[in-house]
Amino acid sequence: MLRNAAYGPKTVVQPGKQVEQPVLDSAANAPEKATFDSAEGYELSAIAQQAVAAIHQWVETSDLDAGETMADRLMSLFVGIADANKDGELDDDEQEIVEAALNAAWDYLESMGVDESDISALLNDWDDTVANNVIDLVATTLPEGEDAADQMISTFAFGDDEQGAVFDATYAKRIVVRDGKKVRVNKRIAGTVRLSAKQKVAIRKMQAKSHSAKARAGRLRSFKARKSMSI
Repeated sequence: MLRNAAYGPKTVVQPGKQVEQPVLDSAANAPEKATFDSAEGYELSAIAQQAVAAIHQWVETSDLDAGETMADRLMSLFVGIADANKDGELDDDEQEIVEAALNAAWDYLESMGVDESDISALLNDWDDTVANNVIDLVATTLPEGEDAADQMISTFAFGDDEQGAVFDATYAKRIVVRDGKKVRVNKRIAGTVRLSAKQKVAIRKMQAKSHSAKARAGRLRSFKARKSMSI
């Protein structure tokens, strides 16, 4: 009985009769795979939204601690995306989230006109000289006003009614899992990153940017679009 419930009834072979082999119903399995891919893509887009919010918050930085660099502040913001208990230690799952966020940040900075070599120096080596140059460039290209900046964050990650998202979650997924693509962000954040009080405040502000009304609306549109496509 238990075997029949798990595997179906046992086939009885008649003498001289060929057993018909079962055929996997790939069409039936397709919706399940599409749902999985869609869920993963949605999560990557949500991480991308936080990554852009981190960059916007970073550009606004005016309260560095003594001895803290702009590169240090950026690193702390990305640690804050994944580090739920804010203890500065990242486990393997949290490292994966940070890696996805950094690759999304790479795409965003590239779309803002930052040179790839500078992006690599910033996100792989946390070079402070490059960090200040990148801030100067990004600051001149950001829109004026909080609403416009929020819309920019949402559009990058999820798109809007007029265009698709700038961020390609499918491509990002290949980057993260190292499937036939060169991993652009190739260095993990090692050791413990002790978050200062000012850094924790910056993280809270970054999180507020990624949870604004426009950010939530972008996620809702993305969810509705996937639902309408039955994925």
